[in-house]
Amino acid sequence: LQPTYQFINEDFFRDKKYIQILSNDQMPLDIHIKTPAQNYLIYSDLHDLKHLYAYELDSLYHYINEISQFKITIPSTQAIYLEAGILEAIYLYDHLFKTSFKHYSTLLLPLFHLYHILIGHPHKNKEAYPHTYALPFLHQLYVTRFYYFIIQYCYFRFQCQQSHSLTHPYHFELLVENKLSQYLQLSPIHHIADLTYLNNQQLDDYISQMLNAS
Repeated sequence: LQPTYQFINEDFFRDKKYIQILSNDQMPLDIHIKTPAQNYLIYSDLHDLKHLYAYELDSLYHYINEISQFKITIPSTQAIYLEAGILEAIYLYDHLFKTSFKHYSTLLLPLFHLYHILIGHPHKNKEAYPHTYALPFLHQLYVTRFYYFIIQYCYFRFQCQQSHSLTHPYHFELLVENKLSQYLQLSPIHHIADLTYLNNQQLDDYISQMLNAS
């Protein structure tokens, strides 16, 4: 994961009114452009709604596309453990968000708010994230980073080898949504084996060390 501030600044939207996203060939001549790009977020300042400005999105789109290229590739003999791996990754993300991640980026959402986006109800995040809940490219960023985190966890968990592999399941997104729903219904989870019925002492020890250090 890369720091989101390299691509977009959440604080930037606090006093802006989001208008729409336009490509370069759709841009009106009277909109001020600071950085040439192919895609822009068009906005106005709440203190001056008469003027429109353009915020370039190319670098953010490139980052989203880059991390979305990663697919789950695990040894076929380990395929039976994929659901457990997803649950373990969600469990780890949950604890990291509450400790390490909270100092890392304001644009990594808590699991509950991620779930709202996954099921198509981002408006339910309006109260907690009033400045970004209505921006679809940010929803894409949140979800893609979450998938990327899960995929990277599973990659190392199952010591993936390209030579004999299970290709990315076509239903991966639905599987993550179902596992996240399961996790949230039973949260707080004190031992991931209570969900997966699969012991992972290394993960338990890591979470324990993290909680003791926080």
